[in-house]
Amino acid sequence: MSIRPPRILAPSKQSSPYDALEHEMMAERAASLSRMASRFEDALTAWRRLEDAAKAGDREPAIEDARARALDEAAQALWALVVQREALGLPGTERLMREYDVPRVLRARLGIVRKPAL
Repeated sequence: MSIRPPRILAPSKQSSPYDALEHEMMAERAASLSRMASRFEDALTAWRRLEDAAKAGDREPAIEDARARALDEAAQALWALVVQREALGLPGTERLMREYDVPRVLRARLGIVRKPAL
């Protein structure tokens, strides 16, 4: 009579040569999503800082230009984050908008690409 270990302790499947590749691809997906989120957070923070300066009464033309550029950068970073999340099959874009407290002006720019001035 032979004794076998319980099935729960047995390996669930044999490892294949593709397991390492799958693990690496999953790690790259997570890293890419993290980079997109960090880029958006930085752009949103920069734009909010300039918005606060404008609300404080600083209406210099240089600050107004920087504000417009910062808004464009934040919108582009948000678009990249949303597209990356959807490409990975992650639901909840509206939840993302609430978590980051994305203002309406930024939501309205979502997906709009501006050509750089020549």
